Amino acid sequence: MAEAQAASGRTQRLGTIFGRFGLASFSSAIVSVSHLLVQLFSIHHLATTGIGVLAFLLVIIQFGYSLSNALVSTPYTIAVNQGEDVDRAAHGFFFPVNLLLSLSQGLICAAIAWTTATPQAALVFGLAGTLSLIRWFGRSNAYAHHAPMQAARSDIAYAATILIGLLVAMRTGADLTGIGTMLVAASLAGLLPFGSPYLRRHVAMSPLAALRAYRPVWKEQSAWTLVGVLSTEATSNAHSYAVTLLAGPTAFAPIAVGMLFFRPVNVCITALTQLERPRMTRAVARGDHQAAIQSERIFMGALVFLWLGTCVVAAGALYFFPGLILKPTLDHQLVITAVALCALLSLVQCVQTPMSVMTQARKAFRPLAAQSLRSCGVGIAAVTLLTLLVAPVFSIAGVVLSQLVMMLGIWQLDRSWRRSQAES
Repeated sequence: MAEAQAASGRTQRLGTIFGRFGLASFSSAIVSVSHLLVQLFSIHHLATTGIGVLAFLLVIIQFGYSLSNALVSTPYTIAVNQGEDVDRAAHGFFFPVNLLLSLSQGLICAAIAWTTATPQAALVFGLAGTLSLIRWFGRSNAYAHHAPMQAARSDIAYAATILIGLLVAMRTGADLTGIGTMLVAASLAGLLPFGSPYLRRHVAMSPLAALRAYRPVWKEQSAWTLVGVLSTEATSNAHSYAVTLLAGPTAFAPIAVGMLFFRPVNVCITALTQLERPRMTRAVARGDHQAAIQSERIFMGALVFLWLGTCVVAAGALYFFPGLILKPTLDHQLVITAVALCALLSLVQCVQTPMSVMTQARKAFRPLAAQSLRSCGVGIAAVTLLTLLVAPVFSIAGVVLSQLVMMLGIWQLDRSWRRSQAES
């Protein structure tokens, strides 16, 4: 009888865990699949240079998500989860700040597309870059207020619009500008579940007033998280920038295909971070450190499980259906090497992310930024040397090295905090 009750308890716990991560993982996965299909479409319909340009623009948009997390999403989530009686209306200044950040990303995407492609591509990718961050903060807002279904509806609308666009493009064809138009339409559809009140909050306060209200947040949190994000970005995507700038978009194409396989893991890492950060923050704020640690462990286990599944899918696709992924102009051996290195990099990120989120929940932003700066120096040096001395695809190994340095540094911070909690 006792064994049956224990087994039933374990089953219930597993059901709770899958229910907790299932919705966020599913909605993020379908967004990932839609992006995967877009890049597969580009591999077969764009020139090699176009493949590299699209991949580079998607890296920039992904970087925008990291900036949003650092400057608005993480501080906003922490602010509204400090207690049960927090005045949520008092944090409206985050929305105009998010609008300024979104417009800035749009200008950067437009400038890159202008110099590497066409003015038409610059227009649509400028819009895509802006709308992507407005939608992203909408997801963060939903998770911060413990409304994951709203974020899931946004993801489903976004992915469905891309799938419809791809079905049309398979019949009519599409260039880089057409693919950018799909992303714009998908972002607009993804904003619908948040409603017009969400959009109006972005213009409810003047930008100057919003920045004045945001100043204390900048001094306490965002300045340090920005240092961490910039150094982490310089580290984790150093190979993207180094290879594109030093060897050109064509040399980046095999790396782009390798990154393509693990994009679902990256998207799930980001989505589950949005889901777990409020939980960890609230647990730490009320002094329930054991609950925070348990959340960290479950989070890490879920990410490693997703990583294993992605590895199986990647290996099966390359072995059984290489023609669906690769085109004759790509070096198949380089692509396989890129996939293997990206798998190793993704595993390190799966282990590191939950510890990093826990460190942010404890508001240890300065030590986290210091660890990020240390790994950044290692990463930039390693990636640059590997890009210049060997095949550009091996630049990913430099990123793996830097991420290992970062992971070990955060592990030391996490271990030290746990010891202090055990002694208190």
